[in-house]
Amino acid sequence: MKKNADQGRTHRSQRERQKKSKWALGALLAVVVLAAVAAVLIWQSTKPEVVPVPTASPTPTVELEIDPNAGELVTPTPAPTEPGVAIPGWGSITLPAGVTEAATTLKNPEANEGWYYLTFEMRLPTVDEETGEESYEALFTTGLIPPGQYCNQVTLTRALEPGEYNVILHIQPYRMSDKTPTNNADTETVLIVE
Repeated sequence: MKKNADQGRTHRSQRERQKKSKWALGALLAVVVLAAVAAVLIWQSTKPEVVPVPTASPTPTVELEIDPNAGELVTPTPAPTEPGVAIPGWGSITLPAGVTEAATTLKNPEANEGWYYLTFEMRLPTVDEETGEESYEALFTTGLIPPGQYCNQVTLTRALEPGEYNVILHIQPYRMSDKTPTNNADTETVLIVE
């Protein structure tokens, strides 16, 4: 009986060992499965997500029409750029002595057509004998002269004595669109009074 009892105990211990082995094997298998699932989840989270691009398909029930704004290219006409002013020049100007009305030939060049009127003012430099201060005496001033036309006569502020005078002809352009002044010019010339 003792032998039977020892055999039963051995058999029981073998069964218990087999049970423990099965439990250890099951636990190991569960750990491996969990590790694999975790690895797949981590790999999936680092992959860039691919978003399918929807494609447009024409709707067969909508009738398409030509846009009323369709047509040939229309480019706006740019505003014209203001050209430079054409300024005439003179080697000398001759006026008669002893009169206040004198014929002249001061011209606004055709190149200013559509853009600029010109006015002319003849200035005689003077020096104040007491202070030495320089100033100008205006001998005449014209009104607006249109492009391509002449100022044929001027009225002098005083009659001049015969001689040669170094004068400055001050030329002031005005825009034809609104008669606003723009850059002016001073040209030195010789006034011959005979």
